[in-house]
Amino acid sequence: MTVTEALQNSTIFPYLLPLVSSILLTQLLMPMVVRLAQRLGAVDQPNERKVHVNAMPRMGGLAFFFSIFLIPFTLVDIHAATQGFLLGLVIITCTGVADDIFDITPKLKLFGVLVGTGFFLVMSGVEIVNLGDLIATGNIETGWFAIPLTLIGMVGFINALNLTDGLDGLAAGISLIVSFFLGCFAFIIGDQDSLMIAIVLFGAMIGFLYFNSHPAKVFMGDTGSLILGFVLSGLSLLLIKSGEGAVVSPISMGILLGLPLSDTLYVMIRRIIRGTSPFEADKTHFHHRLIDLGLTHAEVVGVFYGLVFLYGCTAVFFSGSLEWVQSLALLVLIAGSYVPLILLERAGFSFAIPAQTGESEPSTDNETSFFYFMTHHLGRSIPLVTWGFPLLLLLPVLSIKYSQEYVFLMATVMILVVLLYPWKGNRDASWSQGLLYLLVFMLLLAINRSEQLWVENYMFFLTSLLACWVMLKLWFKRHLRVFLTTGLESLLLVFSWIVPWLAGHFNLLPSDLQQILYMVCLQSVIFLLATKIVLRRQPRRNKQLLISLLVLAGISFI
Repeated sequence: MTVTEALQNSTIFPYLLPLVSSILLTQLLMPMVVRLAQRLGAVDQPNERKVHVNAMPRMGGLAFFFSIFLIPFTLVDIHAATQGFLLGLVIITCTGVADDIFDITPKLKLFGVLVGTGFFLVMSGVEIVNLGDLIATGNIETGWFAIPLTLIGMVGFINALNLTDGLDGLAAGISLIVSFFLGCFAFIIGDQDSLMIAIVLFGAMIGFLYFNSHPAKVFMGDTGSLILGFVLSGLSLLLIKSGEGAVVSPISMGILLGLPLSDTLYVMIRRIIRGTSPFEADKTHFHHRLIDLGLTHAEVVGVFYGLVFLYGCTAVFFSGSLEWVQSLALLVLIAGSYVPLILLERAGFSFAIPAQTGESEPSTDNETSFFYFMTHHLGRSIPLVTWGFPLLLLLPVLSIKYSQEYVFLMATVMILVVLLYPWKGNRDASWSQGLLYLLVFMLLLAINRSEQLWVENYMFFLTSLLACWVMLKLWFKRHLRVFLTTGLESLLLVFSWIVPWLAGHFNLLPSDLQQILYMVCLQSVIFLLATKIVLRRQPRRNKQLLISLLVLAGISFI
């Protein structure tokens, strides 16, 4: 079989192509967009309302605009809905670019958003004509108010996501997670056009987060936040169709988008109560209040990611249920998000940790003690573990019987890891360690699919041994900070656990393969903790460990 025939027969290549293309195109364009922003004066200056302290180039959203505009529509049919989507996207992008460069008035920006969304709704014919049985009294028909309601909802979400863009990686991470769930819904109902757009958006956010994760090198600006709000809300409406879908209903999308929407509504209502304009900028958003409670920048972003995942999982879990049940679930989620926050604020609680000069080390007064003996030898074991576990994986890797799909997946992962790895220093440790986690996950997935009994027993013994070492290190060396996981690590960890659950929820995978995925998730977390311990004080070993894993990955399908 030729390479061309193999690609044509592959079931995953049609999805890998737009995903990888969007990641690479966004990465390729970003340096040029940064230089263009600096030349045009699209630079975000720090002030009392913002959390950054240095001038930052904005308008970074222009890089992923081209990915979203060019890639999916070379793979799908162009019809009225996609034409309206493209025209609206162009108008929204021009509005964002104008605001980033010239700081146009809020009214003019709102006008641009209204024009862009209006063209999309008119040309696509999408409108919410039925909200469903939201309050257990029968279906709520929107009638003549269908188009105004749809327009208000879409513009409201665009504004909500625009206001959410207040921390490095926050809006992009939210969009990445939401696009994942939108892609799941599109796949389930067989909407290939929406699925392609969701995949491209997902890939574009990966490429953008490389530059926007804390500490960010570039901001997406209003160009990016308006694009993301338009694409996510537009995709949601395309999936809803007329509001009569058996799986995707308006309230399902409301749950998925519930956190940024509820945050915007809450802030605007508070401003109105105080007698100020609901559009007046301040620092009362959800993420600002978490920072005021003493959480760090990375921790706030992690909390937001976790909450958006929770909202997404709830939307999937209750999809197809009665609308009033979904409404109740959304109210519970919103209450669960805000009530603890309000109680902590009223109690004056703070998560801030007092500054310390360094990590406490065990006392060495009694060098013959068991405690000192363990800490000493555990410290000497780090080089052994560093090179030991890649070598110990070599034997089961050699037993892998690779398939066509595995070769495509592993080759894709290897290419992305090499391209996304921060070779020039260690600006963001979460990216380097997150990519190591991704490689280990793929290797363990291939190993655990082996039908040889000795491989299963071997991996159980190896993982148990490594887990014991991790627990001993955590206990005797007090390395509890290895649990602090941010950025790419957080996303990969949650995705790796969510995907098997979603596959099982929609009966997409055999039960045995789903169990294998859960086993791989557990093993991967243990390997990740071991890696974080090893690299905690020796970041130079990142590249050495990466290269050894890349060699293992290459061996797995040679």
